[in-house]
Amino acid sequence: MKKLVTPFRVGLLVLIAGGVLFGFILFTRKGGLGEDEALQAYAYFRDASGLGPKSRIQIAGLPVGEVESIKLEGTRARVTVRIRRDVTLYEDATLAKRSESLLGDYLLDLNPGTEMAPPLKEGAEIRRVIDVQGMEAVFASLSQITSDIQQVTGALRDVLGGDKGAGSMERIVENLVRVSDAVDMTVRASSERLDAILRNVEGVSSDVRGITASNEQSVNNIVDNIEVITRDTREVLATVNKLVGNGGEGDLKDSVASLKQTMSRLDNTLANLEDVTTKVKNGEGPVGTLLTDKRLGQKLSESMEDLSDFSSRLTGLQAEVGIQATYLMEQGSSKNMLTLRLAPKPDKYYLLELVDDPRGTTETQYVQANPPSSGEPVVQKQTITKESFKFSAQFAKRYYFTTLRFGIIESTGGVGADFHFFKDHLKLSVDAFNFSVAELRYPRIRTSLRAQAFDRLFVVAGMDDILNDPRRDTNTRRMLAGRDFFFGGGVYFTDDDLKAMLPVLPTP
Repeated sequence: MKKLVTPFRVGLLVLIAGGVLFGFILFTRKGGLGEDEALQAYAYFRDASGLGPKSRIQIAGLPVGEVESIKLEGTRARVTVRIRRDVTLYEDATLAKRSESLLGDYLLDLNPGTEMAPPLKEGAEIRRVIDVQGMEAVFASLSQITSDIQQVTGALRDVLGGDKGAGSMERIVENLVRVSDAVDMTVRASSERLDAILRNVEGVSSDVRGITASNEQSVNNIVDNIEVITRDTREVLATVNKLVGNGGEGDLKDSVASLKQTMSRLDNTLANLEDVTTKVKNGEGPVGTLLTDKRLGQKLSESMEDLSDFSSRLTGLQAEVGIQATYLMEQGSSKNMLTLRLAPKPDKYYLLELVDDPRGTTETQYVQANPPSSGEPVVQKQTITKESFKFSAQFAKRYYFTTLRFGIIESTGGVGADFHFFKDHLKLSVDAFNFSVAELRYPRIRTSLRAQAFDRLFVVAGMDDILNDPRRDTNTRRMLAGRDFFFGGGVYFTDDDLKAMLPVLPTP
């Protein structure tokens, strides 16, 4: 029985040791940090030599993580790392490769980053990486330094080697010997004089020490008085320099004369000021009346308030200048328009326009003639069309996406409405005017669609005089009235644009 127990114990011990060894190997292969207790990230290195799986990552010499894997991507090495979750990482974290020993082993120094940056997410990239040159680069540098030292020693060998170099060295040594002998002789010859000088200096210092020791309080008082005198002198000189300048006696005389003249002018000025204040106090002159008359002062105050209110309104106006050109298809010519819009408030504005309309202005004249063969006068009606500018002056008020307008449209009374869409980038306009013109059967209705193409640029298209049939001049075939399609565009500038352009415009 005893023979069976001993082999059993040995076998059991072997099994336990094998299990422990197997568990240790599994733990070593897996690593010391699990997925739940570590954050995974990666970084790119140009040189990952000396790094491998389970290479240490530390902060201030303390391990906080390890390298999980390394693989090649393009020309760089992607190093995947695991960092303990109790270490907070930020997006500006830094990984630095550092040599652990001269044997070529490396580790990674981690800087977690600053709290001002966002936290680093799981699986994100650490962008700030500092590569350190490997031992090969160090050995290459040492090799270069050794080559330089060899060149220097070779140059010295060329200079000092041979018979010529040996002779140069002998002459240098002989010169040094002669110099040292001359210095030795000089010191020996002057030693008595140096001793006498040192004895005199020692005697003088003893006398001065005796004087200062017996009159220490007096010496202190003298030093204090000298400091006070020096400070007062500097202040006096600074004051004199300010008054008379630095030019000497001539400047002093000129300064004194100028000072006398200035005092005389000051006396005259004070006398005049006293005279003026006396008259004002007595109510003489416009200023005196203004200051003594309360009614006039109140009116002046009210006028200043009205003027201030008007100026604030005037400076608060937002101005917009625009130029528009459209082509009339039936007319076969262009219509040009210069626009000025003044907006005292965002929801209302005043619109002024100068229009060059190819249709012109139509006037009716009656000419009376008396033929010689007839006793009754003959009245002839003439319609004359002139080319002239038209003007518009409208007041507009906006309600939500709709703007209503009324006033004068192209030299006749009219009304209009604008409908705004897409944050005012698209505008549909309807105008009605020429209500009392005899040549038109119906009022002139015009619709247009304006689109904001670019900043300060727009395009427009629409139909003019929709309700009336086309009517032309029989002689010139010029279109006088009737529906017509048009299209075109324009540009506008705000007061800020005009202020920016004024300094760069050429001056005559």
